[in-house]
Amino acid sequence: MKNIVKKALFTKTTKNERTLRILLPDNYDQSNQAYPVLYMHDGQNLFEDDTSYTLHSWGIYETLQSLIKKDLINEIIVVGIDNSNLRFYEYSPWKNSDAVKNLMTSEVGGLGDAYAEFIVNQVKPFIDQNFRTKKEYETTMIAGSSMGAYISCYIAVKYPHVFKHVGVFSLASWFNEDAFLDYLYENPIDQNQRYFISIGRNESSDEKTTDFNEIYLQNSRNLVSLLKNKKVTDILYIETDDKHNELAWRKIFVDFIRFANKKST
Repeated sequence: MKNIVKKALFTKTTKNERTLRILLPDNYDQSNQAYPVLYMHDGQNLFEDDTSYTLHSWGIYETLQSLIKKDLINEIIVVGIDNSNLRFYEYSPWKNSDAVKNLMTSEVGGLGDAYAEFIVNQVKPFIDQNFRTKKEYETTMIAGSSMGAYISCYIAVKYPHVFKHVGVFSLASWFNEDAFLDYLYENPIDQNQRYFISIGRNESSDEKTTDFNEIYLQNSRNLVSLLKNKKVTDILYIETDDKHNELAWRKIFVDFIRFANKKST
């Protein structure tokens, strides 16, 4: 049975409480050890099929259990931060670009700084104070998919000594790629950070746009190129034949968590 604890913290973006879904190791209550922590967005989609937007979760618990039994990774705590009806606002520090206003049907975005502050100054301290965590930069991870990947990159760069391991699944930087790449270019990036970047060759967020898959591919390739130009060397980049959904991210999560949390010998 999954050891999931639900907590709630007030966030000023929506002016109400936000649910945190905290997946603890099976033996957490019987152990005195501290654990690395992975922070993830879209918490409803991570652990349970019936709470997921697509009715398919990432299956994170099952993946972790399989790898732990094979002695391939360390046990960890996974903190899923639920999204809200302001998801497209919170997951970007910038408004959507003029080029995608028709796709989004309105101007959204712009609350990413407040959301990032919520993660770093409220969520992480709360988790560190109430659970047995390894608080250090070296053992702290952040990851997300699509817009969650977008905001994960931003948070990792804005707070460079908080998250060493960054999981970027199906980056949706088309939302406002000029602002995104300009920010990464103009700000220092910790060269010790480790980036896992995956993208599917058949991804789309608008079936009417026939080349959307190429847009997604170029988004991730642009990020890899920029990171390399900034002298970040520890990058694992994977292209698959997948589409844009939780089942694809479930499959590739195995590679990410082995990259970010490999068990030392």
